[in-house]
Amino acid sequence: MKKIFLEHKTGLIKILLSVLLLIEAVVLSKFDFQLMSIVCYAVSYGIVAYKIVIGALVELFKRAKVDEELLMSVASLGAMIIGEYFEGILVLVLYCIGEIFEDVAVDNSREALESLAKIRPDKARLISGDMVSVKSVQIGDIIEVYAGERIPLDGDVVDSTSSVDTSALTGESEPVAVRDGSEVLSGYLNLDGVLKIKVKRSAKASAAERIIEISEKALERKTRSEKFISVFAKFYTPIVILISVLIAVIPPLFDGYNFAPWIYKALSMLAISCPCAIVISIPLAYFCGIAYASKNGILIKGSSVIDSLCKVKSVAFDKTGTLTKGELHVTKIEPVNGVGKAQLLRYACIAELKSNHPIALALISKAKKLNITLCEGQNYHETVGFGIECDSELGHIKAGSKEYIGAPGDEHANVFVSIDGKYIGSIALGDEVKANSKIAFENLSRLGIKNKIILSGDKKAKVKALARSLLADKAYAELTPEGKLEILESMMEELDGSLAYCGDGINDTPSLARADVGIAMGALGSDSAVECSDVVIMDDDIDKVSKAIKIAKHTKAIVISNIVISLVIKVAMLVLCALGFVPMLWAVVSDVGLLVWTIIFALFAGR
Repeated sequence: MKKIFLEHKTGLIKILLSVLLLIEAVVLSKFDFQLMSIVCYAVSYGIVAYKIVIGALVELFKRAKVDEELLMSVASLGAMIIGEYFEGILVLVLYCIGEIFEDVAVDNSREALESLAKIRPDKARLISGDMVSVKSVQIGDIIEVYAGERIPLDGDVVDSTSSVDTSALTGESEPVAVRDGSEVLSGYLNLDGVLKIKVKRSAKASAAERIIEISEKALERKTRSEKFISVFAKFYTPIVILISVLIAVIPPLFDGYNFAPWIYKALSMLAISCPCAIVISIPLAYFCGIAYASKNGILIKGSSVIDSLCKVKSVAFDKTGTLTKGELHVTKIEPVNGVGKAQLLRYACIAELKSNHPIALALISKAKKLNITLCEGQNYHETVGFGIECDSELGHIKAGSKEYIGAPGDEHANVFVSIDGKYIGSIALGDEVKANSKIAFENLSRLGIKNKIILSGDKKAKVKALARSLLADKAYAELTPEGKLEILESMMEELDGSLAYCGDGINDTPSLARADVGIAMGALGSDSAVECSDVVIMDDDIDKVSKAIKIAKHTKAIVISNIVISLVIKVAMLVLCALGFVPMLWAVVSDVGLLVWTIIFALFAGR
């Protein structure tokens, strides 16, 4: 309350003075001090009217714009001229109260997005201890972040461990442990000790900066609803003024030239006709929906995307890194011909020792966990896409695909191994499914998503197994990025409603750009994915796809409700005013009440 008073002190004091003078004027008139009463009415009116009237005249003559301020000015001034002093002043008092309420609501909702700027420190501490501008830090520099400080730039942890609070970016409150080699993003809060970070992105390309940029651009993208409201207000106001003038002039010609009651009705119509409830609450609802999503680690790029999300009936998912963790690990070792499991793994690792392929790294990681001793081979030769062979003290080793080895074996296996031309077994690797992938699919079904589709470059057997476990409606395997795009386009023509695509990397960029709604998962480090998507989920929580759709649908429901309620009440009150059943005072009270109601309703958008 104190903050509201300080920010709106002048306006509140003016309203208070005007109300006190209005009360004094009413009391004086009761005791037949008519002149003093009129003076109090005039001063009370002037206190609240001058700013509104001047603003209306500026808009009218400089910009040729007819807005709600002009409606209020004409209605209140007309009431004063025909002797309805109390109602004429109360029109403006209530209008001023409504404006303050509107400002408070907008300020509170805007703070949710403006607070993002606080996650971006302006200074960074170099390893030398010097504090410098983040803009002057170069890629490759080592910076230090003390406990309780926010990380200023994206990078990898070097020779240190800590836990970080990622909630400012991801919306998740649980701390995350980081160690040597872990990626950390600007905006994370360091919780323990001194964290050393090797910078990998400039300040301009940092995660925090990109979140702020996306959020700012989001406010510039208007929906059809918002554009409709702008056009509606532009034509609505002049039409209402024209109708009011006609009511004030024409009926009296058939009523013995009795202008006073008809002018009063016309002025009442002007007071009630102000479209501010619609004009204010609709953009505010979208704004609050976007802000609420951002608070939960979901960046929605504009109110138009909210409308698009509401139309989604099908969602296609990339598999690796989106539905699964994207980290390969050994799931099965199948030796043959009397070879032990550890021995088979050792042979495979010797062949893969100099490769940086994810399969090689997973095999070597497994060998290290089992304390298997590895020796380096000689004469390495790689056939790209098929396998590797080398000479070693144990013999000539080949490791690779089934075709490369020329072996029988399990179709689920990834690596087949031979020694001196003799097949000795296979090793299967898997990518662990995210814990909440199944929950995410169930929640999508509850939201009315008819088709949940998996598009993957992985083997058919693995994709089919994943599809069965998640109860996916369709699954496509062994796809290139171009193949994904072709299937996506064909589905967009065949399926009802809009189609969203959810992916996590550069290879998903074409599909993210082509889908009706592109959703980038945990892709703050991928420039192309973020740029081409409509929604960015700032962590790896796949269930936030359903949450984004739910927020969009709730926001849209509030927008439609506010439009319908506002139009119904406006039309009803205008008719009642024209028929003389509603006095100006009640017209104004209902209008301000409608404004307050729609604003309060809008503040809960997305929740």
